[in-house]
Parts: sequence; structure tokens; C-alpha cells
Amino acid sequence: MSTTATEKKPAFEMPPMSAEHQATEKTGKRMAELIGAGKNLDAIRELYADNVRHVEVAGGPGCDRICEGKATLLEKAEQFHNSIEIHGRTIGKPVVNGDQFILPMSLDCTFKGGPMAGQRWNMQETALYTVKNGKVTEAKFFYSMCG
Repeated sequence: MSTTATEKKPAFEMPPMSAEHQATEKTGKRMAELIGAGKNLDAIRELYADNVRHVEVAGGPGCDRICEGKATLLEKAEQFHNSIEIHGRTIGKPVVNGDQFILPMSLDCTFKGGPMAGQRWNMQETALYTVKNGKVTEAKFFYSMCG
């Protein structure tokens, strides 16, 4: 006589996320919301720590590779915003790991002045943000410098 027994598969439940992960996720979602709405300056004002640090792929004239301080980054962001005409942008969903999240972004813009005046540029980048106490303390930007 043959009997067929139904095996129960072990149930897996994700453990609750840490408070740190939850705070980072909240910051990441708010960052994506603000940048997606074109409110980059508001994102800096609201979400950045006073001692925040930005690390770019490379430096150049008027754009240091590493910039520190919320006031400095606000000034840099204002200058960049005033130097371009934006045609479109996309923002992905933040992917969180503990106190960090990545955020894929793109920006389609034309430069108003300088050596790239009149040139349209479609920049694709991914940013890695580190969050402490609900504030961004560091942002590293990854993008290709080649076409």
C-alpha cells in the first residue's frame, strides 16, 4: 500500500528591519521624492547633516572632487542648477542596506554657459548615500566620464 504524505515547506519570515535600516529607508524615499520633483536644494536643506561630504568621480575647474559642508554643497548645487536648462529627469527607487542606500538617477540638460554652452547632456549616475541619525553624512556619485 502506498501513501502520499504532503511535506510542509518551512515558512520563512523576514526578521524586522533594524531602526537604522528603517531610518535610512525613510531618508532614501524622501530623497527620491524631492529630487524627482526637481527640489534638489530642498533635499539638501532637509536631509543633509551640517558636516555632509560629497565625493565625485573626478574634480575639475570650479568643481572639487570632494566638497564638505552643507552650506558649500548648497552653493555648488545652486550654481549647477543656474547653469543648466533641464529637459527631463528620472529617479529610481532607493535600495537600502543598513545605514546606506543607493539611488539611480538621470538628468537630461543643456548647459547655458561655459565651455559646454549649448551642449545637451544626458547624465546617468548612481549615488551611494550614508545616513546617520536620519541625515545624509556622505554622498558618493558614480558615473562614466566617457560618452
